[in-house]
Amino acid sequence: MRRIAACLLLAGLSGPVLAETLNYNVVNLNAQSSREVGNDTAHALLYVELNDSDPARLADKVNQTLAAAVKRVKAIGTVQSGGTGYTTFPVYNNKTSKQEGWRGRGELRLNSKDFAALSKLLGELQQPLANGVGMQLADVRYGVSEQKRDQVENELIEESLKAFRQRADLVRRNMDGSGFKVINVNVDTGNTSPPMPMYKAARAMSADAVGAAPPMLEGGDSRVSVIVSGSIQVQQ
Repeated sequence: MRRIAACLLLAGLSGPVLAETLNYNVVNLNAQSSREVGNDTAHALLYVELNDSDPARLADKVNQTLAAAVKRVKAIGTVQSGGTGYTTFPVYNNKTSKQEGWRGRGELRLNSKDFAALSKLLGELQQPLANGVGMQLADVRYGVSEQKRDQVENELIEESLKAFRQRADLVRRNMDGSGFKVINVNVDTGNTSPPMPMYKAARAMSADAVGAAPPMLEGGDSRVSVIVSGSIQVQQ
């Protein structure tokens, strides 16, 4: 029984002793690498808004415009549809406050890496479509595609890890240590700037504006960053 008690006592002491050893000469530090990356993807949002006293007839009108727009999108292989949406809400008379009809809004989202093709298509979709109604452009945003972002992040991870070890060695030298041991490392790749709006259309367009030239699309850049943080133990 005494041997067992002694073993249990030693086991109980080993945990705090090791924990104390780990906390000796422990330094927290981080390193960051970033790069400006050209945006290679454009995200456009178009919409159509119509009024009608009959909600069913209204939905049919909006859906006809959306269907005609989607048909044109499918004919272009370099532009992808990001989905459609439809909402309705009542319209009230400003004087009587009584409902006098319905307003429906249909939305179409487009994504493309081919800026020239997307620009041309945006101009076409703002022209009268199969039912005589065109769409309006809400905005265009730019961003880095997932494939390109992953490639850049992998390169930045290598740079950040190298910088982390260089800083760790700098700390070791200034503490007169013989070496250092990495205790833990965290890699944060969630530092990509979000897609930026580069073009915004007016809320409403006149008939002359609808026939204007398609918008000029210029992607710009996004900053992709990787942060490596962690703890090291300087060995004496």
